[in-house]
Amino acid sequence: MINIDKILVVDNVSREFPGRKAVTNVSFEVKQGSIHGFLGPNGAGKSTTMRMIAGLLPPTSGEITVLGERVFGDNSNLKNKIGLLPENAPLFLDMSVEKYLHFVAKLHGVKNLNEQVERVMTELSLIDVRRRLIGNLSKGYKQRVGLAQALVYDAPFLILDEPTNGLDPQTVVELRDYIRRLALQKTILFSSHILPEVEQLCDQITIIHQGRVRATGNLTEIHKKFRQGLVLKIGLKMGEDLPDLSHFGKYDVTQEHLVGKEQQFHVIFEDDADCRSELGKYLISCGLNLLTLQVESPELEDIFLQVTETKK
Repeated sequence: MINIDKILVVDNVSREFPGRKAVTNVSFEVKQGSIHGFLGPNGAGKSTTMRMIAGLLPPTSGEITVLGERVFGDNSNLKNKIGLLPENAPLFLDMSVEKYLHFVAKLHGVKNLNEQVERVMTELSLIDVRRRLIGNLSKGYKQRVGLAQALVYDAPFLILDEPTNGLDPQTVVELRDYIRRLALQKTILFSSHILPEVEQLCDQITIIHQGRVRATGNLTEIHKKFRQGLVLKIGLKMGEDLPDLSHFGKYDVTQEHLVGKEQQFHVIFEDDADCRSELGKYLISCGLNLLTLQVESPELEDIFLQVTETKK
């Protein structure tokens, strides 16, 4: 693997179209060996940014480097170093799976072409459909073929845009596991609207909204940064209710649900001071069966909504 710490550097990049700015002064970095989540609502500038990173669209200003090389339209050195799975992969529907992958591999000058195509088809469970026309495949298999064409020339940096969108649960699980294994050898920029999926797969994230980066960095640090007050998960015996906790400070119960025989409450205190010790003693003194008392980080969904709704 290439010895470089930052696989991708997006430096103050903007992109203008006639009558509008799609992206404004976007900057973020992707570290080697990471799965970096790239998030944003529809129309945020996410797809435009990924197209610029892949070299399909030149920035109006700023600079993008991949593996230490500047990305621009005619930089053939990067052709085999970036693997792209767009949201709608441009598959040749009238070709068989095997012939299509041979075609892509030949375009990228793959030397051990037969071995590489065979390996990718095996890893993505495409062997049984190798001779079928792509147009006749299910959506799940088409997505596997789209991922295979991004991998067949063994690029060290992958851009995966909504790779599990619209797939059945079993295929989603299989592709997630495969992406985890890929990250042992490659660096991945991963875009998804399924935020729990991002939390499962990614260790770094960037959130873009209205063409600007609103948050970027380590997922743990971002959770800490956007935590507002003390967030607790309190579990009591089934059927028990929380007493009034106002003498510990202003608070709000945002969720209440049953997990097995445990009644769980998601409680947010306005004050950030950790009152668990006193709170636990108080609940027990009220004759309640305290089963769970732990600090919770905000869900990525909460952070995403906070960033995209309040920062205009």
